[in-house]
Amino acid sequence: MDKQQLQQGFFDYFQKLSGLAQPVDWFQLQLNAEVRHYRKGDYLFRQGEQAARLFFLATGLVRYISVDSEGKAFTQAFYAAPALAGSTRAMVRGTPALFSIELLEDALVLEFDWTLFFEQMKHCPRFLQGYVRILEAMFIQKEERENSLARQSAEQRYLQFLEQQPDLAERIPLQYIACYIGITPVALSRIRSRLK
Repeated sequence: MDKQQLQQGFFDYFQKLSGLAQPVDWFQLQLNAEVRHYRKGDYLFRQGEQAARLFFLATGLVRYISVDSEGKAFTQAFYAAPALAGSTRAMVRGTPALFSIELLEDALVLEFDWTLFFEQMKHCPRFLQGYVRILEAMFIQKEERENSLARQSAEQRYLQFLEQQPDLAERIPLQYIACYIGITPVALSRIRSRLK
């Protein structure tokens, strides 16, 4: 896949997710993405690092992971291509990232410098409007996840994960799924046995 095809993939993804009636005129923008290939086990960035880039996953799968002061890892989210990835807080505030993004599969990625990306959005209202819609969808997903962790049983959270992301269930190691739904791998094994 060459850079032009990757950019077209980003444009198509953006148009579909933003739901804009009129497409963005991409050719008037100067987004200047860099194409990178990552291997399984690599990181887009690590917790505590500066993370001033926005990533478009053309292929691959990532997980957002936070590690506490005792070294315990917490899986916050999974995103499979096509998808945007990055730390909004780190990009907007110029502060170190509160989490890492780890590659669970090899990935082909377009990387955008956030400052330049944002400058281009400011000059194209439809682009900015589309990005706001994408952010809204991401924040809604985050709210629903937080509600799920607070109000549902572990079994309900697992079933919801399978329902909402059935294609990922076979691609993600069970220990990461367990961590994502807030239980141990042993507890997940018991749930899976009961459900069979």
